[in-house]
Amino acid sequence: MEGINHYENEFIKADRLISDGDAAMGKEIIEGILSEIPDFGRAHNHLGWIFYYKLYDYARAEYHYQLAMKFEPTYGAAYLNYTYLLVDLKRLDEAKKHIDFAINTVGNPDLGSYYCELGRLYEIGLDFISAYKYYRKAQYHSYSNSFIETLKLNGERVKDKMSIFEKLKLKFI
Repeated sequence: MEGINHYENEFIKADRLISDGDAAMGKEIIEGILSEIPDFGRAHNHLGWIFYYKLYDYARAEYHYQLAMKFEPTYGAAYLNYTYLLVDLKRLDEAKKHIDFAINTVGNPDLGSYYCELGRLYEIGLDFISAYKYYRKAQYHSYSNSFIETLKLNGERVKDKMSIFEKLKLKFI
């Protein structure tokens, strides 16, 4: 029990370092944790995040996100981070399936963020009406004023991309 508390405390330190912009030191601590506790799911998630956002190593990011979901299946951040990766890499069919799985299986999913990602993937796929619907749905499930404003801007951007006929269809949605 004492060992677990030590590694949880180390994880908290690493999380703080990453949040404060010192991803290199956070990465070192996380790698140390994983060398002792290789099934620490949250640590895999954070390492995946570093590989994705700081080192642009998408294969290693995916590997660690998948381990995070395997070892800690109720840790929602790993599912959402993996969603961002799939959408950014334009693996849209995989992203749709993953989002559906996460929404229906992971406890307390961040519906606003998942619906936003569905909006993004439909926008990437040039289905502007579906994108608009999901951005609106994301607003309904979001509680941060700044995020809601971003979602409104996303919806306006999508409307600007629509043909006149698509805009007319919006009147009947």
